[in-house]
Amino acid sequence: MSKMRSKFAGVLMAAPMMLGAVAVTTTMTSAPAFADASCTGNVSVYGTLADGRLTYSVIDPDNGNLTHVVSSTATLGFTPKTIATLNFNTVLITSTGGTLYRVDITTNSDSLVFSTPVALGGGWTHDLLTYDGHGHLYGIAAGTLIQYVVSRDKPGTDQIGQRKVIGTGFTLKTLAGAGDDRIVGTTSDGQLLSYAIPDGGTWVRSQLDDRGWQSFANLLSPGGGLYYGKNPDGAMYWYEDQNPTDGSGSDITYHLDDPVASRGWTQNLLSASPETCTYKAPVNPLRSKIVTAANAEVGTPESNCTKYGSGCGEIAWCAMFAKWVWKQAGVSSVPSTNFARGLGAWGQSNGLFKSRSGSAKGSPKIGDWVIYGTPEDASGGHVQIITAVHPDGTLTVVGGNQSDAVRKSVIDPDTARSGADDLAISGYVTPPGA
Repeated sequence: MSKMRSKFAGVLMAAPMMLGAVAVTTTMTSAPAFADASCTGNVSVYGTLADGRLTYSVIDPDNGNLTHVVSSTATLGFTPKTIATLNFNTVLITSTGGTLYRVDITTNSDSLVFSTPVALGGGWTHDLLTYDGHGHLYGIAAGTLIQYVVSRDKPGTDQIGQRKVIGTGFTLKTLAGAGDDRIVGTTSDGQLLSYAIPDGGTWVRSQLDDRGWQSFANLLSPGGGLYYGKNPDGAMYWYEDQNPTDGSGSDITYHLDDPVASRGWTQNLLSASPETCTYKAPVNPLRSKIVTAANAEVGTPESNCTKYGSGCGEIAWCAMFAKWVWKQAGVSSVPSTNFARGLGAWGQSNGLFKSRSGSAKGSPKIGDWVIYGTPEDASGGHVQIITAVHPDGTLTVVGGNQSDAVRKSVIDPDTARSGADDLAISGYVTPPGA
């Protein structure tokens, strides 16, 4: 992935940063980026505090590190209800009274100042607002999704209009622009949804995930498949969708052990500068192919498992199934052992094993093998294939030899146990070439 650095990029020393009066501790932890995104700089995030001040935060899209935070001393002079960032120095904010304001901002490493908010009209009673970076402002009012055209970088009253009702039934808890006529949002029951809205005003809904997203009070995106979610307790987490246009969330990478910050995000509203990152076609779809192959086998009974390997059904066959799925997806190299724990030992010897110790989630990704029991060429363990990773840390997995069939389930890596010896998860094995 190639990304140009903004003026804030560089070496970040571990030090507390301040959001309002709350310290945010940054770390040097870095995880490899997975999204196929091209970014023109770091991610700019604007927010509002409970006292009416504005904040500006900078996140490095390569590793999720928070690199800069600054707050204004002045307050807006009204109670904000929704916020949408138009560009690096312009945001739109509605008041609880229904007035839409344009706020022009000047910021650097030391200060954030803004001009007197410009009132652009009343009647803006939306519950959520976002901008897609391509001239379209989207708002949700009482479950109705509405589209507006924005014709200038710093619009006046006459440059936001052409109101169009897209549809009803949009009961979203959060909303973010994710690209050209593309929005994402979460629901109160934990779904992550994506909507594509072509020029004709119709829309296509995709469920990217069916669970785990209910805790987020704010969701924001700079485009390119990067999503940031803030919890009410002030933690900010980041996610990378390898292909944000495919209608599937099975290729989302989660950084549960490497949040943007574990506390300190005290803003009640947040919005990222749109179109900072753009999507490009993925070059390595191997993990997605593994998920497709595994899901296609769900429900296969033991009586029909001989395709997974010679002697399947006569011996425990979870390892046979796991190897077969990788081969079907095009993985170049798999071990010969039929012990589940032996797959973990093979991963260790080839530098592909990722340990899960204590209460840590580890770094699970779709397509990985989940290994129950310490890696060694011995019986007593179990192996499953990860088909989805959820923001609450749970995993959707598919495994063979589970109640005499291939079955799908949701597990918590902290507490899951399996195998003849009821063993805990020791770690994950990465597919070669993924």
